[in-house]
Amino acid sequence: MRTFSVPNTHWHPELDYHAFCECAYENRGNFYDFVPQESGGLKISFGDVPSTGDVQSINVPCLQALIRGLTGGSRDDLAGLARELNGTLYLLGSQDLCIPWFHARIDPVQRQMHYVNAGHEPPLLVRGNGSIERLERTGAALGLSTRGVHRQESTVIEPGDVLAIFSEAVSEKVVLDVVLHSPHAGSAELTRRVLEDTYQAVDDRTFAAVRVLGAYRHPLMEDSVTEGMVLCAA
Repeated sequence: MRTFSVPNTHWHPELDYHAFCECAYENRGNFYDFVPQESGGLKISFGDVPSTGDVQSINVPCLQALIRGLTGGSRDDLAGLARELNGTLYLLGSQDLCIPWFHARIDPVQRQMHYVNAGHEPPLLVRGNGSIERLERTGAALGLSTRGVHRQESTVIEPGDVLAIFSEAVSEKVVLDVVLHSPHAGSAELTRRVLEDTYQAVDDRTFAAVRVLGAYRHPLMEDSVTEGMVLCAA
């Protein structure tokens, strides 16, 4: 049994994030990763390494290290990232390898989220006004074929929005009930409530929440100051 949670250990003024993972196998099953960026953004990976079949060459630590290596820096081409990762997994894995994977890059400065969904359960972007956006699949699961095509999608994020990512064993209804009825709850509280309301006998219960707190004000202030100086000089 593998159980762990990663709280928001990196102080972030604009994003509150937390996740929980409980898997039946030590190096297989669900995984997630939060990677804060120096620019103030956040990268998120969420996926599932199958616990059946001959996939000894691929496990959770191996895959997480591979993803971190490919996503280093401020890479913008997420479709290209999915293509590279898919090709690598196809060469390293077995013929029956199939890894659902969701990867997103959140930019609170530009109020944008860019993502690819390779065969994963559609995450939910629950808006502050109560509307719901499903981040549908943008390509097949990884490792199935070298001919897999993945596209990158983008959406606007606003203060109050919550990104909810969850494994197949976690009910979408439970997620919506918790998030919609907890408009002011932090990500750690949302995670706790979702896991409390999820049937504990199932394997691989994993849930991650990211709440958007706001957008950076510094770039706007700098622009305003510069504009003011120009007007004064004129």
